[in-house]
Amino acid sequence: MPRTTRRITLTGIIAGLVGALCAGPMALGMTPTSPSTPTASPTVTASPSPAAPPPATPTPGIATPEPAPSAGAPTPSPEPIEDDHDHETDGPTEPLTRELPPGSPSLEPLSPTSGMSTMRLTVPAYGPQPVFRLPYAPSRRWGVSGSHSDSDGINRGAIDFAPLSSSDKRVLAVASGMVYRVTCGSGWFLGVDHGGGWMSEYYHLTSARSSLVGTWVEAGTPLGNAGQTLPCGGTPGSSAHVHLSILNSAVDVPSGKRKYVAVSGIQFDTFTLRDSSGAYNGSWRNLAGNTVLTSRGVTCCLTASSRVGPAPAAGTAPDTDGDGIDDHTDATVWDTDLDSNGRPDLVAFGSDGVYTSSGTGTGFTSASRATTAFGSATGWSRSHPRMTVDVTGDGRPDVVAFGPAGVYVAAGSSGSFATARVWVASFGTNRGWRVGTHQRTVVDVTGDGRPDVVGFGPQGVFVSRNTGSSFAAPTLWTDTMGSSAAAGGWVESRHPRRVVDVTGDGLPDLVGFGDDGVHVARNTGGGFADPVRWVASFGTAKGWTVGQTPRHVTDIDGDGRPDIVGFGPQGIWVSLNTGSNFAVPRLWSSQFRSSASGAWRADRNARTLADVNGDGRLDVVGFAGSGTLVALGRGSSFAAASSWTAQFDSREWTRGWMPRSVTDVNGDGRADVVGFARDGVQIALSTGSRFRAATHATRSYGWDASSGAWRVARHVRAVAF
Repeated sequence: MPRTTRRITLTGIIAGLVGALCAGPMALGMTPTSPSTPTASPTVTASPSPAAPPPATPTPGIATPEPAPSAGAPTPSPEPIEDDHDHETDGPTEPLTRELPPGSPSLEPLSPTSGMSTMRLTVPAYGPQPVFRLPYAPSRRWGVSGSHSDSDGINRGAIDFAPLSSSDKRVLAVASGMVYRVTCGSGWFLGVDHGGGWMSEYYHLTSARSSLVGTWVEAGTPLGNAGQTLPCGGTPGSSAHVHLSILNSAVDVPSGKRKYVAVSGIQFDTFTLRDSSGAYNGSWRNLAGNTVLTSRGVTCCLTASSRVGPAPAAGTAPDTDGDGIDDHTDATVWDTDLDSNGRPDLVAFGSDGVYTSSGTGTGFTSASRATTAFGSATGWSRSHPRMTVDVTGDGRPDVVAFGPAGVYVAAGSSGSFATARVWVASFGTNRGWRVGTHQRTVVDVTGDGRPDVVGFGPQGVFVSRNTGSSFAAPTLWTDTMGSSAAAGGWVESRHPRRVVDVTGDGLPDLVGFGDDGVHVARNTGGGFADPVRWVASFGTAKGWTVGQTPRHVTDIDGDGRPDIVGFGPQGIWVSLNTGSNFAVPRLWSSQFRSSASGAWRADRNARTLADVNGDGRLDVVGFAGSGTLVALGRGSSFAAASSWTAQFDSREWTRGWMPRSVTDVNGDGRADVVGFARDGVQIALSTGSRFRAATHATRSYGWDASSGAWRVARHVRAVAF
């Protein structure tokens, strides 16, 4: 069935071309480096080019590139190219009509009684700026201008990108979204609706792909080739290029105008444009703020990022879900909703203390230091698990940390933390407790509503009851599941244990993955009974190992009882909880198979469970080399995996550098993706059937020096709820 569209006519008379934009060419302050020899790439050959009106007398808007090299010949170094664009605009000049897919912006009067000739382009939900890429292929070097205006727009919202001597002239979508058509009396061109009111439009394309109209495309999808076409008027320039415009429809604009966003300050890939006086002027800067190109006209060159991240960090702790919190610390269920408003906030353990940022639903506020304690510069490391969980009972998460002298607590208070103090002088490294050997977690095992400390020590399992203002002295609740031979030889690096209610009586039990299967020690209210094997699977004797074959204890079929879910070499195995044992495992999916050299390597491809479509059942979310895949939970199996976004892939988002969490950040019941990127935090909201275009949530907490130089091995960052 053909996709329906809604036409939106932008009325009004175009006042004319933008005049007297600049006084003269700007001297260049740098000499470009020579590009590497380009590899020939096919140009886009799709639907016919948009119709063009009879050409106007051209005034050069783009300087002529050097001749393309013959096959095998070395590529000459492009020289800086200058042009005087006075009295010119190379954007469309005819009245335009957008054909937008359902759910896109619509026009309505600003005020029926105001008498003002203004209109509002309305959107169902306004969002932050998308993460924009450069509109050409990775590793390619294209010429780029400073900003300039469109004839029917407000602000200098356009940039020219020219392939110059590059053999690859494909123009790519700068972010994911829905493709739409912009028509005029003589022709048409393409735009992409990224959601939240943000749009990008691409003028001068040849071989523009009209077949994409009404479809969702990922960032990097070819839309056509750089050209000089004039389907809706304007000036052609003297060489092939794309006139890229950025718009935001969630603002008031004069009737007949379009709201072009001033592109000065917008980041494309790893570069940011900063305007100077006059159109087509400006400087491009890298993430550190250093000027890498001074533009005037179209000036050579910027190289598009290869989208491949740094090499994986060696020697990091196991982190099978890729959230940057090692699996040992993940045994405690975190809570980062610091202000108790139903949305998770961001908590980060930095070098000089703990930083927090409040969640807004679509982003995070600026980083604020909440306490000077628990920083890596004062000796806190992966050897000292730190987490946020409410242990004081006031509804606000506190910092709980296992330090040398015992368990420290810093009470939370809406984004800040009180002075840390020792709640119990046990479970610390000075008493012999070690990560990888002695598991420690914080969970309410007494049923009084206050989380207690549970430690798996040499002699067995110890519990320190929570009094509300301290943890009582530890008592031995069972002499099994400990690290000594007498206690069974359970070691955290080989035998993960969880504290979760699997019997349904409201008291958390011990669930241990031993050599010969899964054992359960029932909680009696004041101790743990002797362990009983509930299923002879998922044990180390059958090849299941920490870090390579993840195993979860969670309710996967929606009956309220936690089950066993394991990512094995054959796929995803599930043992359902009957209330008194775990049933024989069934293969719910043959995808997401764990292997040392296959598609889902534990040291590269993270997998997690979260409800991303809001139906109340957990789904599988996997970060593959091609993007983020989702297999929806059906209650008795998982559906075939499908791509929900090409973003957050494991090639760029490498383990040990760029963690990703899957949690509901806007409170709509659907889990979203939160990623700690090179340049800060990015969020991709779930629609229930895909993840939207990623947006910048905050410029802090990234691994680049300009974003704080955060490192997974030293600095724990969390968004959890």
